[in-house]
Amino acid sequence: MAEIMFELETVSDKENGVLIVKDFEENLNNVKEVLSAYDVIEINNDEEKADFKKTRATFNKIIKAIDRKRIDTIADYCNTFEEQCNAIKELFDMAQLKIAEKVKEYEEKQKLATANGNATKYVATLKFTDEKIIKKLQDFAVKNGCELTIK
Repeated sequence: MAEIMFELETVSDKENGVLIVKDFEENLNNVKEVLSAYDVIEINNDEEKADFKKTRATFNKIIKAIDRKRIDTIADYCNTFEEQCNAIKELFDMAQLKIAEKVKEYEEKQKLATANGNATKYVATLKFTDEKIIKKLQDFAVKNGCELTIK
């Protein structure tokens, strides 16, 4: 197996305000060159098979190391930002929960008022007998805590 030489070091791209891999293009080209040897693979015996299995295991270790570097770098640069975002988000979350609680309290009061006969009373005089419309009016009245009497 050919030796893969590259350094996975992050640097700040001040112009774009992002982190990048140092000498990315050079590293990418080196890796492509080394890996081009594996474009066509032929296994003719057990020894070659064992070598390719070792190479594959080495590649998997490199993949894991790159992933670990990525995760650690993100953690190093983003933990504070994530904590700050979460702190702000929690304030909004607490406020929306308070609002939800107050809305629920109000709805419960409305239901109790309706159950206790304190509902707003409306009398509707209808000049038609369409049962569907009457049913919709009744449903609307119940939903909004009103008492509807139809004459």
